[in-house]
Amino acid sequence: MRRSTLNRVLFLWGLLLVAAATDARAAEPLRFSITGDNRGSSGFVSVLQRIVQLPGGAGRFMISPGDEDPIAVTREQLDAVFGKAFLWYPAVGNHEVPVKDVDNMKALHDYYDQRLQGKVNPGPPGTFQTTYSFDAGEVHVAIINQYWNGTTDPGADATTLAGLVKPLRKWLTLDLANTRKPWKLVVGHEPLFPHPDKDWGAARHETGALQTLSPAACKDFWNILETSGAAAYICGHTHGYNRYRPEGSKVWQIDAGMARGGKDWKYDTFIIGTADGKTLKFDTYRDLKEQGKFEVTDSLTLGAAPAPAPAAAAPEAPVPPKEPAKGAP
Repeated sequence: MRRSTLNRVLFLWGLLLVAAATDARAAEPLRFSITGDNRGSSGFVSVLQRIVQLPGGAGRFMISPGDEDPIAVTREQLDAVFGKAFLWYPAVGNHEVPVKDVDNMKALHDYYDQRLQGKVNPGPPGTFQTTYSFDAGEVHVAIINQYWNGTTDPGADATTLAGLVKPLRKWLTLDLANTRKPWKLVVGHEPLFPHPDKDWGAARHETGALQTLSPAACKDFWNILETSGAAAYICGHTHGYNRYRPEGSKVWQIDAGMARGGKDWKYDTFIIGTADGKTLKFDTYRDLKEQGKFEVTDSLTLGAAPAPAPAAAAPEAPVPPKEPAKGAP
């Protein structure tokens, strides 16, 4: 065999091996992790260390639905446990807005520029660094900034009151319509349906700003999730874990709780997601009995991948839980 022919054969075999490896990875279930409201706590490291001990660890990336401040500290903690190449997708929380001389929004902008730019689909002008989306495996994730006021003014994405302004809802509608991934997840900070902690019963923010300020926007937002075929809305803010699906709805709200590893360790939570073309599963790990002894306390498995649903009336203004227990952290 001539050298040129041999080189051509070897080249083609190389292409086939690369394609086979790519196909094999694509066929593997996607694994990812979710942690919320860590607030730069030093105890967050202990939560991360528990995650990395699991078979499969944190998966390909981590989602954090807000209140990661200080951003640099959280990234350093992730680097120390998962490595500097690990992918982390943070959302804006109410504690990311500038406070005194600490500008966490600037830190989020810098993080986007340094770590995410070119790897994600940017949001609309005015919040392109704090609203974005990406695909991974069979999952599409849209991270939204509820604190954007809808303009392109300086500081427009760092307003202190949460809302779901019309330009944000318009962007989300188009973003969810433009993906062919079977599983669609939307991540924001505040829940639309705040509920007590699933295991401890305590509740915070049961009359949250979203419901108070923007009931019509909330209704339209949930309708967007319904009609787009979204599987879940992932949030935080309450510091308690729960999952809730309004009657007649196809969309789950998953409140990721908090991950701080401190004096309120019984509320510590992390979630491991796995997805392929047919199944999406969330396993919730909590520290209920002994500090540092995380175990699966709840699992949610969604079966056949959802198709976009016909337009349906979203629930009316969210109803807070009755007589929530007291004593939440």
